Amino acid sequence: MRGVLSWLLLPLHLAMNVQTVLAFILRGQGRVKLRAKWDALNGLPGLWRKRRPIQSSRVATVGQIWRGLDKRVLPSRRARV
Repeated sequence: MRGVLSWLLLPLHLAMNVQTVLAFILRGQGRVKLRAKWDALNGLPGLWRKRRPIQSSRVATVGQIWRGLDKRVLPSRRARV
């Protein structure tokens, strides 16, 4: 996803991550979820290094990517089954 879309969707992404962590805390699994999030954050620099050459050769426009995204906050009933 291009930087523009990443920044646009960042608040929603963060809110959903906080919600997920809270749900895991309520189930007594908060430590595991927080450790996974921490490990993911530590892996971001390497991910961004790999992403740079891929993004430079991409052919889809930001608009095409935006139109292809499922913008529902909650998945459809069919997707949850």
